[in-house]
Amino acid sequence: MEFLQDNILPSLQTYSILLFRKTLSALSSPQDADKLLSNIQQNYLEPYLLVPLANIIDTSSSAFSSANIVSLLTLLLAIYISLRILDYARRVIMFWVMLVVRLTFWAAVIGVGLWVYNVGVETAMQDAGWFWGVVQGFLEDFVVNANAESATGRGGQYYGGPGAGGSRGQGIEMENIETVAEGLTYIFG
Repeated sequence: MEFLQDNILPSLQTYSILLFRKTLSALSSPQDADKLLSNIQQNYLEPYLLVPLANIIDTSSSAFSSANIVSLLTLLLAIYISLRILDYARRVIMFWVMLVVRLTFWAAVIGVGLWVYNVGVETAMQDAGWFWGVVQGFLEDFVVNANAESATGRGGQYYGGPGAGGSRGQGIEMENIETVAEGLTYIFG
């Protein structure tokens, strides 16, 4: 135990400071690195790592009895094995999740390709344009509703809303309703 206190702990202090100094010297000036290293040593290494380690070694020579070492090694082995099992489980889960994502992606690509092949490129482009219009309309309604809710939450008006001179979000025009009805009739027959 005297060997640990006399040789290992001072060497650990010296080498840890040298390692930090080499690491930080590449990042900043040597004066800043020395200042930072002395701060780290005084505030963190000594009170939280070196002093408790010295106290453990100093106060209880029975702390390193063979039974305690065996229980410590058993604990470390159990932690290592459990982390390996958790890593294996993570890999298995990620494999199956990525497999499902890839299968879904390629099924969608093949489905779109078959649909374009069956209905033709021109009809597919018209349907894609109609679908894009529907999505765009839903997004515009969502943005208008979100702006209205945030404006009422703040107690003010939003741009384009009532009193701001805008007509967006004020009502649905009859032409839009007829276009949507025609599109739905086309889809559902």
